[in-house]
Amino acid sequence: MPERDPAAVQAMFDRLAGRYDLLNTVLSGGADGRWRRRTASATGLGKGGTALDVACGSGKLSLELRRLAGGGMVVGLDFSAGMLAVAAEHARGPSYVRGDGLALPFRDGVFDAVTVAFGLRNFAEPERGLREMLRVLRPRGRAVVLEFVRPRRGLVGGLYRTYLRSVLPLLGGWISGQPQAYRYLSDTVDSYRTPEELAALAESAGWRDPRIDLLTLGTVGILSGHRQ
Repeated sequence: MPERDPAAVQAMFDRLAGRYDLLNTVLSGGADGRWRRRTASATGLGKGGTALDVACGSGKLSLELRRLAGGGMVVGLDFSAGMLAVAAEHARGPSYVRGDGLALPFRDGVFDAVTVAFGLRNFAEPERGLREMLRVLRPRGRAVVLEFVRPRRGLVGGLYRTYLRSVLPLLGGWISGQPQAYRYLSDTVDSYRTPEELAALAESAGWRDPRIDLLTLGTVGILSGHRQ
């Protein structure tokens, strides 16, 4: 897997922050909200629970977790100041913290649930990020990752790869004014792990009983596991 330059990725998301939500909705055909609701539900979070949303971006998943937790504590963490500013304005309720997903600024065993939505493939060391998620979980706490997976071969995979290579960079670049950013995002999806490789990575990071559920013709996966 190619390494991600943290400074370059951070700067890219700072530039995209203002239109990131609109682009996600347009480019996913409106499915992104449903994916995040499924991800929040997979945590098993209940009223009064505590959750951390790593690489929270504009806070959409953080807000879903907040609704499940009721009066519980939900924290969204991101390294992009631009994204956090959008989250603080448009996804109020959770607390937002600037920080590094590879070195979470929390002690061990704090949260009932830890999530990442579409951020794992941007980590320079994804296995380290998965280990950090596990570290801050309470015993039996659940870790959940929502992520694109590498397109499978065949008709659906071929059509999806054509979309990634041609439509996504063109449309995303036109709406955002950042064509290079959407070429990067296209490349990271097309070169990323298969569902089986993601589950194996989680197991290597110490997750117990990792499983992955595929959505939208197998193009998106919800990876879940727990701490012993």
